[in-house]
Amino acid sequence: MKRFSVRITTLSLLLLAILICLIVTRSFVDEKYVQSNFIKYYLLTPKSLREAPRVGTSWYFTNQTVEGSGLQISTLNFTGIQSDEIRSLRDELQHYVDNYPDRNTTMSVNIGERNGMVELSITHYDSGDEK
Repeated sequence: MKRFSVRITTLSLLLLAILICLIVTRSFVDEKYVQSNFIKYYLLTPKSLREAPRVGTSWYFTNQTVEGSGLQISTLNFTGIQSDEIRSLRDELQHYVDNYPDRNTTMSVNIGERNGMVELSITHYDSGDEK
């Protein structure tokens, strides 16, 4: 009976160690989520991105932490945007960034390409010093 108890205890500790490793290393993996994922949306998305105008019909969020510096990078990515609309939509997002009321918030607007499609994004940078 004692051997069985030792095996159960050892197995439990091993599973706990694996779970802790997964949780700790997950903070350095890019998180991709959509607004309908209520928990991730409200826990991971900074206020500046929650309030940002939705300039497209399809969007998703990413969140990553830069190892070592602790810099948190949160991005709102718009997909399915027509090439002829990209400049005016970028200007709309840039106007939002330039006129955001909290002057201590650092954001940028970017145009990129992913999988052959044009993508527009607004990125929020948080070093942990902003309050």
